[in-house]
Amino acid sequence: MGKKSIVILLMVLLLTGMAGASDTMLMFVGEDLEVISIASRREEAAWSAPAIADVITREDLKQKGAFTLSQALEDVPGFYMNKTEKGSIPYLRGIPNSALFLFDTLPMGSGVKRSDTMIDYETSLAPVKRIEIVQGAGSVLWGPDAFAGVVNTVPMSGRDFQGVETGLILSSEDAPGEAYINYGRNEKKWSSFLSVSGRTAREDDESFKVVKFWNDVKTPEPIETRYGQGTPGDSQYVNLYAAITYDDWLTLSAKISDSKKAYTISDWDQHYLWEEKDSAASYVYKLELSKKFTSDSGIRFTGYYSQTCQDHLIVDRELDQKESSLFGEIIYDQSLFHSKGLMTMGASWRRDQFDRMPVWESFFPDFLVPANLYFLPRVDQIDFENNLASVFTQYRHEFGDIEVWAGVRYDDHDAYEDKTSYNTGFAWNMGDFMLKSIYGTAYRSPFARQLQETGGNKLEKIDNINAQLSWKKSGTQAAVTVFRNKIENHVIEDRYAGAGLSTPNSQTIDGAELELARRLTDNFKLSCNLTLLDNSGPDEMYLYNDYTYIDKDGSGVKHYQKLEYAYDTGPDIMGMIKGAWSITDQITLVSKLRYFSRRKLYYPMEDITRVCDPVWIMDANLLVKEIFPFDLSIYLNNIFNKDYSLPGIYSITRNPSFNAGLMIRMNW
Repeated sequence: MGKKSIVILLMVLLLTGMAGASDTMLMFVGEDLEVISIASRREEAAWSAPAIADVITREDLKQKGAFTLSQALEDVPGFYMNKTEKGSIPYLRGIPNSALFLFDTLPMGSGVKRSDTMIDYETSLAPVKRIEIVQGAGSVLWGPDAFAGVVNTVPMSGRDFQGVETGLILSSEDAPGEAYINYGRNEKKWSSFLSVSGRTAREDDESFKVVKFWNDVKTPEPIETRYGQGTPGDSQYVNLYAAITYDDWLTLSAKISDSKKAYTISDWDQHYLWEEKDSAASYVYKLELSKKFTSDSGIRFTGYYSQTCQDHLIVDRELDQKESSLFGEIIYDQSLFHSKGLMTMGASWRRDQFDRMPVWESFFPDFLVPANLYFLPRVDQIDFENNLASVFTQYRHEFGDIEVWAGVRYDDHDAYEDKTSYNTGFAWNMGDFMLKSIYGTAYRSPFARQLQETGGNKLEKIDNINAQLSWKKSGTQAAVTVFRNKIENHVIEDRYAGAGLSTPNSQTIDGAELELARRLTDNFKLSCNLTLLDNSGPDEMYLYNDYTYIDKDGSGVKHYQKLEYAYDTGPDIMGMIKGAWSITDQITLVSKLRYFSRRKLYYPMEDITRVCDPVWIMDANLLVKEIFPFDLSIYLNNIFNKDYSLPGIYSITRNPSFNAGLMIRMNW
């Protein structure tokens, strides 16, 4: 069955389920408490968890009208989503692609391409119960790449939802739309859950002029047939998630996705535009086992196998690649000292296999000019494998109102250098106030191009310190967080194909996050946040091989141009003001105003910088529940149709214009 057929089938299921429906959605007992599980590998309230933590519930997602992870996170303090032609590049506390994204505690995206995070429509939010967020180094419990934070998307189970829910999303911009169906069942000791979603849309309609280029992969396409006119095709996405649980000790789950994203990219001066497509099929199979020995001790096992096959079409050439991972982990928990202490110990093993990963040796846009008749850019495809064995432990202890903790992890890589990471901290519960202070270290794995460079096995390191004072009382919540990220052996991923890597350097980013939420009346809640960043590190230096000459001995000598740019934190000021008005018990209007300070894009070939001006963006979402035999969300994005620029892949790109749409949900 084709993707469009799946979408049509889901739409039919939605419409046929709108008669005689009954709402069977069950309330998750911990949802009101903002439960989080990634701070200590067990469920607990985010307020008292040993981390700077936040939770986005399913109800939050409905109220804000978020359909992707990037949309859900864009108004969380510290996060900035740079929306390029290809997809969203997440910045967390001034560091691009620095958060470890998980789905049901399993890594999402690529292991050696940091920018492939799968946080847009590649991952459906239809089965999601909540999104857990921890800001700060998380390597002790989650291993390498839990660098500046961890984001875990938690799916529902048959215990959370029983019956059938269907949904349909229609948009003025993204025709024809998206549809999903959720099914949950809970009977005696067994529970099961299934979610299927499909989406098809024209996400980019900008025309391109380079229609052929690679020819016979020996010389470029002749000029007379190289240029023409075209527009990208539809983007399509299909997602499936299924899980079955027996008696809370055995869970089997699978996540399957198939996506194709089509878009137009241009060179720096937008003289040459061409089409690219990213097609990916991924499969993840997971087994979880747990056993309680006593009321104070228990053991858990998690194992999974994942595989992603990706085809990247650049004009008329496909680069296919494959990644696979096999993983197993055992965790033992032991309560001590009359439940005042908790010891968590674990060991894990993972094998990652990378086949045909592309590494660009030439700057691709330079080859598109009519003057180039004979040369093609060089792109290599490399194979790579890494085995990782890890042991870790963390101990927590309560002393009255104060809890302290410390943890350590040792990672033994086959292909990278071995590393030890640490964390320590305390939380002081003063009733209405909570004071947390946390220090941790983390490491980030090299990406594909680094593997071919000298010292490619070096891991990037971060030292992170957080301190947060939060307050909660009678309808008011507030928090002040300050942090410092100190990064060593920092190298920018080759965002520009073939432009080269920055030389290793060190960066220090200081910042503050301010949050306030207050219920002004019984029906109106106002919330706002502000993120401030300051980078005191040196400029990053790039060595660009602009030409090669032959010396007197007949040897080729590369000439390098030295370019220096300030480290890119994204916007150094971000803010959000949001109002939620409960017009009635069934109707809620949520509007938000977001602000970003200026952002920069550096040209990797010359000393040129372009600046994107600061911008205010306003969105709104009207949620109507139980008035009709279904729930209805009407959303308006970029209400004032603000025209603003964004840093793209190779050049400045434009923002999405005003967009309106609706979502219909039905429980039956």
